Amino acid sequence: MKPSVNPPLKPAESQVAGTWSLIDMPKLLDLPVDDSQASDGPNDAEGSLREITDNLTKFASQFIGRRYVWGSTGPKTFDCSGFIRYIFRNAGVSLDRTSRMQYAQGEPVKTSELRPGDLMFFSSPRSGKGRVGHVAMVVEVDDSGKSLTFIHAASSKGVSYQKFPDGGYYSRNYIGAKRVLQPENTENHTA
Repeated sequence: MKPSVNPPLKPAESQVAGTWSLIDMPKLLDLPVDDSQASDGPNDAEGSLREITDNLTKFASQFIGRRYVWGSTGPKTFDCSGFIRYIFRNAGVSLDRTSRMQYAQGEPVKTSELRPGDLMFFSSPRSGKGRVGHVAMVVEVDDSGKSLTFIHAASSKGVSYQKFPDGGYYSRNYIGAKRVLQPENTENHTA
């Protein structure tokens, strides 16, 4: 069993090697590639997914403090969707460019079921109330499941962490969440 992306991976250009595929993802994230070493137990996909999300959150943390610039896709400056796209692209996952387009990808997930790697969407002054205008990625969920931390490129602080719920701006402007990384129950899957 290997993790998959919902929607399925689209090839994304690598800054070094051309294109990435589902086959390349384990190599890029230093995950085991030899399927003979993995068992078919139910926790294999969850374990691989956990490794992928751990690598996503570690990679994202390298950009803490980078400035927010509207329309920027990194790596020196980012806007919110440019940052999320850049982080996922590093893992071989192709996301659309804007937060509104990213909101159309993946599967809806309840706030109470969020996990690291999930995307959270918010309205913004620019988008208007109730319309997607901001995106962030969950990096940690507390043990009680009642609060979490996300990373995002905020216009006021640049790339930073934020607690949620915050009882303020982000709580008032939260629209919903999407899961783009899903465990897939496949045996000996090759792309």
